[in-house]
Amino acid sequence: RTAIVVVLRSFAIIKQQTLAALLPFALPILKHAYLACAVWLKSLQYGTDEEVARNTGILFASPAMSTLRTLSVTTEQDATLCLALGNTLALFVYSGIGYGVADICHYCISAVSTIVTSTPPSLPLESWKSFLELLEVMECLIHRRSPTLRAPQQLQERVDRKLGLCLPLLPHYQDLCIVSHSLSNETDASCIARIHAQLDKIHTAVDEWIPSHARQILDHFDSTELVHLLAQAKVYRLATLLVAHRLRHDFESEDDKAGVWSKEVMRELELTKHMTKQPLRFVTLPFIVAAIEVRGTEARVSTLQAVKDYVDGFAPVIQRATTTFLSRIWHERDTTTTARWFDSISKPCVVLHSIDTALCA
Repeated sequence: RTAIVVVLRSFAIIKQQTLAALLPFALPILKHAYLACAVWLKSLQYGTDEEVARNTGILFASPAMSTLRTLSVTTEQDATLCLALGNTLALFVYSGIGYGVADICHYCISAVSTIVTSTPPSLPLESWKSFLELLEVMECLIHRRSPTLRAPQQLQERVDRKLGLCLPLLPHYQDLCIVSHSLSNETDASCIARIHAQLDKIHTAVDEWIPSHARQILDHFDSTELVHLLAQAKVYRLATLLVAHRLRHDFESEDDKAGVWSKEVMRELELTKHMTKQPLRFVTLPFIVAAIEVRGTEARVSTLQAVKDYVDGFAPVIQRATTTFLSRIWHERDTTTTARWFDSISKPCVVLHSIDTALCA
């Protein structure tokens, strides 16, 4: 079942090999987190009771959390082990519970920060860290917080197991989180002008971005996988521009431009699905960012129906929460209750402490 937690099916074998490589020296540390994930993914595969699988997974995840807190990180191998454990735990918590993952992301990234910032970028380290950074970006955007640590640029030109070609965009998303946090309490006009200038720089960099390693992948992936990689890169790029736009412009301001980017994201998702007979994976963030901008009853109904395709299929609780969040944010927008989705009182439960009580019930 590792195939459903990577962007391409061919990465499933690599994922399995990566996990297996850690087991000879790390089985006592990783086994409970692995079992938590295995129980959950098996329940999705066979359609067994979700609540039973979740509770069983929690029984395994609890000692794994205790192990994570006691890990000492003094070497690169320690850091890799910490991130592997945190990554596996975060996957279970995100997909099986739906809230609390932000604590894991922050803890793990903080724990390895000294190693990451004082040594040359390491592929094993970065490959485990990127998923935690993506989950943290989602949380930071929703709550207007700053990320723990900005991703390095040196190892961005590689194909990530989850983010594909999009790694070079991750630092820009983190910068947008910082900008959003800075704007949330800023009233000084000169400071706001400087922050807007930073938004201009981000916009320019992202608008001009082209995956520089696109030519290098032609011999490594089949035609369907190439289409998926390039489409994923396009929708993440467009969503970055859309987030930057909404940090500058409230709802009812420059809506036409936001609508164009939103439609481009949705069109790319549907076109890719039509061409390859498979929906894109790991596009939850760009899908939600684009879906917020959808107007009209019919279009919104279609968007809610598309949640099952473009919000992580291994996380049904996140799919349900996304449906609730979109319905509420659309209502708030239509009734002018909120001027920007960053400040909405409604929060999807992909982030810490925001699971809806109705969903819990």
